[in-house]
Order: sequence, then structure tokens, then C-alpha cells
Amino acid sequence: MTTIARPQPLGVLALPAGWLVVPADALAADHPEAAGVAAARDRLLAGLLPDPWPAALAAHATAAGGDTDAAAALVDPAAGPEHAYNHFVLTGEPSSLELARAGADGDLAALVEVAAYALGHTDRLPDADALDGEVRAHVLAATAAAFLEQRDVQSALDALVAAEEAATPVSSVLGALLLGQQAGLLQEAQGADPDVVAAYVEAVDALRGMTAVEHALGELALGLGTAYHELAASREEGSGLLVEAVRCYHLALRILKAPDGRPQERPERYAFAHSNLALCYLAMPMTGDRDKLRRGVAVQSLREALKYYTREEHPAEWASVTLNLANAMQYLPTTHPVENLVEAVGLYDEVLAVRSADEDPLGYARVLANQGTALSHLGIHDRARERLDEARALFAAGGDSGALVTVDAALRDIDAALQGVGTQASAASAASSVAGA
Repeated sequence: MTTIARPQPLGVLALPAGWLVVPADALAADHPEAAGVAAARDRLLAGLLPDPWPAALAAHATAAGGDTDAAAALVDPAAGPEHAYNHFVLTGEPSSLELARAGADGDLAALVEVAAYALGHTDRLPDADALDGEVRAHVLAATAAAFLEQRDVQSALDALVAAEEAATPVSSVLGALLLGQQAGLLQEAQGADPDVVAAYVEAVDALRGMTAVEHALGELALGLGTAYHELAASREEGSGLLVEAVRCYHLALRILKAPDGRPQERPERYAFAHSNLALCYLAMPMTGDRDKLRRGVAVQSLREALKYYTREEHPAEWASVTLNLANAMQYLPTTHPVENLVEAVGLYDEVLAVRSADEDPLGYARVLANQGTALSHLGIHDRARERLDEARALFAAGGDSGALVTVDAALRDIDAALQGVGTQASAASAASSVAGA
């Protein structure tokens, strides 16, 4: 029976590469690349990509590069239980699972059963009690995921804490990744608070500059940004928290963006980061001319998000970002205000086309009210009044007194503008009569 050489860089790389083991035969003293394989393993444990990858770990390198099929072709499942396990992780083939199970013992047996559970070949996870280090952490992380599927958040959190404690003495990188998972779970369960921020900060700081975990660092930076962003809405030091959120979103975008400027993967997360970055800039107080540039940057980020949030595939996100873009365009400092207002009115029409007054009357009313304001700024008073009157009726029915005050003020502004036009027209007529006389 076969177990594995320890330590293993489990969980460092993105899946499936992060579940592959470094075979013991590649670390054996008689293997020609043993020193290079050991050095590559140690770099991974430190959160760094091997440079170069030894030929014995070609499958690991290929999987880390994102080509799972090509990586699987480089693994011979008949070469031994560790190789069969790696092949199963990459392919999910039952024959490889049988070979791995038949020859696995101890730590390797536990890893095999975690993979079998994740790929739907068993409904039981191994017990972590007899395990230690990174292998115990790996099993406990899988246990946490299983608890989350059962919506048992506290048990999942307990498992992640125990996993972090087991991992950190062996791999501080894996420990930081697990701490970041705890922060994300806490934020999802109870919202952002200083403890959530502290956990995120510790994880992000621990992983900065580590080439092997950039995939995770980007997600953690995004999570930390949302935590700062959430706290900013409820605290006096909101402006400072928004600045921290902006820094985190920029870090996430640098990691999520490929050299050609497009997202490397998961474009929805890239769009989410741009959308949130824009909201931060729009929420910051404007105290000077330089601050007005933030609105321009926000508009650019919203436009970038809309390249990846499509009306067909992401209707809710598309509508939200389109609405935010319309609102930003309406108040964007510019030398072309009419063009911006016309675009805003069109964007509001697009949002109204996919929203329902029956399903969300107050949300629908807010779009109507914003469009009415834009129309009034353009001097299209009749249509503006129609939109504002419709919004007012919905706000009144929904009991939103604050919105009613705002709409009534906008309607009074229209009346004043129309009265001014009438007064100017009367004066012009009188002047004409006098001139004619």
C-alpha cells in the first residue's frame, strides 16, 4: 500500500491542480530530477510557481496553466496509486479511482476519498481525526464545504478554523487561504464587521506577491473591498473606508485582468469589481475639481462592467449597472451636458423595459423619477411631468414619504420653469407690440 511524501502543496494552486500530489517516486534519491522536484514543491509551499517546472511535474504545470485534458494525458494511472489519484482528479474516471483505492493507504487514502466525494463517487468524507498537517486541513476544508451544502454555517466555520490551525505550521500559504475562506463565510453569514476585515487583511497581506496564489489573492482582495464598502455605509469614517475599498478593487482588477486588458477568467467577477469600484467613487464626497474626475472614472468602470454583464445572461446585474450608469451620466461634470442627459434618458428607458411596476413598484418608481429629472433638465417638461406623476403615484401607494418630497420638489421646479418660459414669452410679445407701435 502507498501513502504520500510529506509535506504536500495541497490547496495552493487553483483546482484541479491544487489537489494533485507530488509523487513520492519523483522525490526518491535515485530519481534524476529529485532535487528539482523537491525545490519545486518547496516553492509551491511558499506560494511561488516553480521556475522552471521539472519535467517530472509536467502534468502539474499543465494543469496549473488551465489545460486539464492535456495534463491528464501526461499522467499514467497504471504507474502507481499516486499517479492513479492524480489522473482521477484530472479526469474523474472510475477506473483511475479503482486503481487509486486499491493501492492507497493513510494520507493518500484520505485524499482519494475527498476527491471521490467531490466528484460524486461517494457520499461520505473521511474522518480527519487521525490525520495531521496539510492533509488534515484538506479533509476539513472539504468537510466545511459539505456543511455549507447543508446550510450549517457554524459547523462549516468550525471546520475551517480547525483546518487553518492544522495547515499553518506546514504551509502558511494554505493557512492564509483558509483564513480568507473564514472571512468570506463570516461576511456572508453576518455581514461585514471589524473581525471580518481583520481576517481578510491578514490573509491578503500574507499572500501578496505570491505567484502561485494570484487566483485566490484576487478573490480575497475583492472580498476585502466589499467588506470595507459595506462598513463605509454605516460608519462615520465612511470616506476612509471607501478609499480602502477602492485600493482593494484596484488590486483585484490588476490580478483579474490579462495583459491584453481583458479578464483572464470569470469575467463576471471582473465586471463585479468594476461595478463596485464605480459605486465607491460615486459615493465619495466631492470637495474640489479634482474630485470631479472620480465621476468620470466611475463612468468608465460602469461601461467596462457592461461589456461582460449582458442583458441576456445577467439581467439583474445588467439592469443595476445600467441604472447606475444613467444616474452617473445625469450628473457627470462635462462640457457636453445635453449629450450626457440624452444618453441617460435612453439608459433609463432600457432599464424600464426589463423592470416591472407590479413586481417592484418602488424600484420602478425610482427609475421613473430619475428619468423625469433628466427630462426636466433637458427642458422636455411634458414628458418629465408624466414620468414624475407616475412615480409619485407609486411612491404614495408604497408609503415612501421621503421620495414623495423629492418628486414634489421636482414637479415644482418644472412649474417654475414653465412659468418662467411663459413670463419670458409674454415679455417678448409685449416688447414686440411696443416696437411695432
